[in-house]
Amino acid sequence: MAETDRKHRSPDYGGRLGYGIFHWCLRLLGVVPAYALLAMVVPYYVVFRPDARRSVAPYLKLRFPDLTRLGMLLKTVKYFYAFGQVLIDQAAMGVLGPERFKVDFPKAKELHALAHKRKGLVLLTTHAGNWQTAMANMGDLQVPVHFQLRLEAHTAGRHFFDLGSNREMFRIVSPDGFLGGMVELTNAVKSGECVSVMGDRSWGGKTGPAVFLGQVAEFPIMPYHLTLHTDSELVVLLTARTGKCAYRIEYTRITGDCNLDDMPRNHAIQELMHRYVACLEDYLARHPLMWFNCFDFWSPDKQDTP
Repeated sequence: MAETDRKHRSPDYGGRLGYGIFHWCLRLLGVVPAYALLAMVVPYYVVFRPDARRSVAPYLKLRFPDLTRLGMLLKTVKYFYAFGQVLIDQAAMGVLGPERFKVDFPKAKELHALAHKRKGLVLLTTHAGNWQTAMANMGDLQVPVHFQLRLEAHTAGRHFFDLGSNREMFRIVSPDGFLGGMVELTNAVKSGECVSVMGDRSWGGKTGPAVFLGQVAEFPIMPYHLTLHTDSELVVLLTARTGKCAYRIEYTRITGDCNLDDMPRNHAIQELMHRYVACLEDYLARHPLMWFNCFDFWSPDKQDTP
């Protein structure tokens, strides 16, 4: 594998064998034993995988600046355990079925009403909580959902649609396609359909600066270009794990309360980006261990990490 490809891969925690063991545990024993198995696995990553510790250190140091070295070590253990629980739940959604989950989505009717107008809708998701829970609940929109996602060989089995019967709910658009899939996504929105894109992952596309947790970071600008170009609505979806197989989906419509047409295009993009970042910071103030971008998000040379 070329060095560039290796650099741009998402973290390979667990591997195919590891995921297979947890899937076997889920099928035969259930979710709670899988959590117990996870508790035995996490110390390995914290103690023997310095690369894993380094991958989450930039976020944890900014989010918890007053921690001692021991405190940071313990917080890292809690972070990886929370991450592992989300991955187990993600797999369980496919293995056991979405009906085994309790999902609280207070503004579901608002989202459905917006989608059913068939004027086009951009769903801005994030590597926070179990974002796939939000996607699984898009199936009853009765509107096609085009999801920009890079499917990698080593992540096979992570996604709930790999394990269940729900894959047909989505039309996967690869960010490695022509113009990052922008043409296909634009056509979908203009046809009155929904697209889902990540607000915290650029996939190698253009980015813009925003202050995030006190330091400047680069965020993808494609979601905002897409929204403005198609005159569509932009909705932020964030999910928080609230218990065993229990999640809450938070919905924020960040278009509609100002006239973006009166702004220069670059100012409108910055306005929408800042609104998204504000949503994310508010979310992380309440759920500090639920953001799973495992790389130095504040380093300019890492912004195209997939």
